[in-house]
Amino acid sequence: MTGSQDPGVNQYHRIEEIPERLDEQHVFTTKTLGFLLHPNIPITSPTLKIADIGAGSGSWLLDVAKSLPSTCQLTGFDVSSSAFPPSQTWPPNVSFQLQDMLLPFPASELGTYDIVAVRFISSATTRAEWTCAIGNLVKLLKPGGWLQWIESCNFALYNSVPGTSRAACQEIYDGLEPFRVKDDLVIGLMMRESKNVKRENVFRELGLVDVHEDVFSTDRLQDPELELRDKGTRNVLACFLGCLERLVGVGGSGWTKERIERVKEEAMREVDSGVYHTLDQVCLVGRKGSEA
Repeated sequence: MTGSQDPGVNQYHRIEEIPERLDEQHVFTTKTLGFLLHPNIPITSPTLKIADIGAGSGSWLLDVAKSLPSTCQLTGFDVSSSAFPPSQTWPPNVSFQLQDMLLPFPASELGTYDIVAVRFISSATTRAEWTCAIGNLVKLLKPGGWLQWIESCNFALYNSVPGTSRAACQEIYDGLEPFRVKDDLVIGLMMRESKNVKRENVFRELGLVDVHEDVFSTDRLQDPELELRDKGTRNVLACFLGCLERLVGVGGSGWTKERIERVKEEAMREVDSGVYHTLDQVCLVGRKGSEA
């Protein structure tokens, strides 16, 4: 999570990894999608080798491990170990390692994975940046192995009670504009699609086959007991506010600690009054050709 104060530099790994927020996000997403691994991906082999890129707190990887035989091997990679679970809690077939997905992986890892999974590491990523990242990850796959990439995009705000304000929540989202002033954005939490960006084509151009994209809305599930709307909205606003904190002190941004505290308090009151968000949860899968 370190780097230049320029918010336009490397839009991967820029959102602070708070384990509790990541764990909550994992629950919301799994409920929305209805799966950990896409149904198109076969998981019958008792010796699967799985890589989780941007593993964070490891919640996804550990849940996958519980659903598979102990003979499978699972490795979580992240640029920071700050959110990794304590090593004494790792199952014998699960491990975590430091690795930037944009840099070459050790030669011993190349061509050894049946599944490479990526979740929620993009804030506002161009087609060229995404192509570079995918190309690096495809090298990890065995011939016939699968890449699964899950991200959020297309944030929107709604009222559930007439006459309530969304102004503070909207101010937070609008404040993220410096992070998304790029041409040809294709994926990421902060972007909104103005047209069909044809993400599947990036997978195909890199040699992946059996490519498929699913898009689910976060309001797909209506479960009052889970309070997904309320908790999910607070979760994503906390994420956005963390990003805005990076703009404090950046010339011309207009963001100060006092302004962030004010808009946070106002936004939480709006959520108390029934304002909620939706996001599109995008899942793309593709298979490396058997002859690759």
